Amino acid sequence: MIDYLKSLNIHQYDCELIDIRIEEEKPFDLSYYQKELYNFSHEEKKGAFIRVYANKKWYFSSTTNINNIEIEIHTLLKTAKISLNKNNKNIEYKEHSFKTIKDDFAFHLSKEEKMAFLQPIREIIENDPQVVTPYISWSDRVNAKYYINNKGIVYYYDKGFSGVLASITLVQDKEIFRSSFYKTVQRKEDFGDILQDFKEELEEGKLFLNAPVIEPGQYPVVMSPDVAGVFAHESFGHKSEADFMLGDETMKQEWEIGKKVGSDILSIVDCGLESDTTGFCPIDDEGVESHKTYLIKNGILTGRLHSKETADTLQENTTGNARAIDFTFEPIVRMTSTYIEAGDLTFDELIKPIENGYFLKTLIHGSGMSTFTMAINKAYKIENGKIAHPVKINMATGTVFETLFDIDGLSNKVQIKSSILGGCGKNEQWPLPVSFGGPYVRIKKLNLS
Repeated sequence: MIDYLKSLNIHQYDCELIDIRIEEEKPFDLSYYQKELYNFSHEEKKGAFIRVYANKKWYFSSTTNINNIEIEIHTLLKTAKISLNKNNKNIEYKEHSFKTIKDDFAFHLSKEEKMAFLQPIREIIENDPQVVTPYISWSDRVNAKYYINNKGIVYYYDKGFSGVLASITLVQDKEIFRSSFYKTVQRKEDFGDILQDFKEELEEGKLFLNAPVIEPGQYPVVMSPDVAGVFAHESFGHKSEADFMLGDETMKQEWEIGKKVGSDILSIVDCGLESDTTGFCPIDDEGVESHKTYLIKNGILTGRLHSKETADTLQENTTGNARAIDFTFEPIVRMTSTYIEAGDLTFDELIKPIENGYFLKTLIHGSGMSTFTMAINKAYKIENGKIAHPVKINMATGTVFETLFDIDGLSNKVQIKSSILGGCGKNEQWPLPVSFGGPYVRIKKLNLS
């Protein structure tokens, strides 16, 4: 495929920029709902996205016929009123290759092997009288991407992940609790003892059926790495996407580089280089290499996420964050793997000073910009520095600036969560694979209801 892209000799057109992105996708989905096979799909997709930049305008198209790429280029050049005549200019390509898929990746298993893998979990949830509307699935997401531009950049990278999801509703008398369990891996052995993990998840869920509802108010909290990751992604990550700032002078002033925006112990990073996460994006859809970008470093706003256009407009460095969900969309500024860096405390040390607070373990979803809202799924009471009992919390809310300053403790290990089911949404592009995480994070006060 790389040789084919080179043979198009796009560098010989007198045009400011031409680039081509070819993507191959191999999704697999197998699911059961209420004991019946609900869905089975295994449809491969391949296509190309072609862009031309000329006369300060973008011209682009997409095609599922790879052999039509040159025709698409000619059509775009004609529309841009660029000559189709080629010169004899030579170019030396700078090639990048990031091959991560191995022969032992779980997606290579047969359909029958995947069904057999799900069977023990199916038997548990389908025979438990407290479980209603059981849903379980196996999904694979396998992608390969090829890119070339007329500036001499050419690259290839691939990634493959498999995930198991069990979504259940638990009932007891009139009480209802909804719970979901999922694991996303590269190799089958990475699932570990998934059956035992699911059993523990199921039994824990039952503890929440009769859990007391908290009294609304402001409380000290400790967020799990999952919750902290969603908080970092939703409440701060999106604010760091530089296209939000174009033409908005108020936001530029509010988020000025060098400004103190959080606690001294707080550092938030976006990095597309972790190949074992679904946010892996070593080089973006404009041919820019990814690197570790500090959004906040020791409480100071130190960076933001860019495409070539936003970096040029704001006169800042590119970060490798121009991404599209597939070959039918243009790249826009998006996150990759966003996480809070670790501190130096253990979990026990984090909760020890809290006499009356809560541990936020899992959530349903989160959203936010200047303010944020997180719908909490599982939470525990913290009493006198110890985890006490399960509680029901509906929402956790706050303002971004205040909460960033209220972070006063971080555990000493980072966990990054990946999921091939769902993803990040922006400008009608959903779901984009991302990952997020952090350590356990202690916050002085948060609004809970």
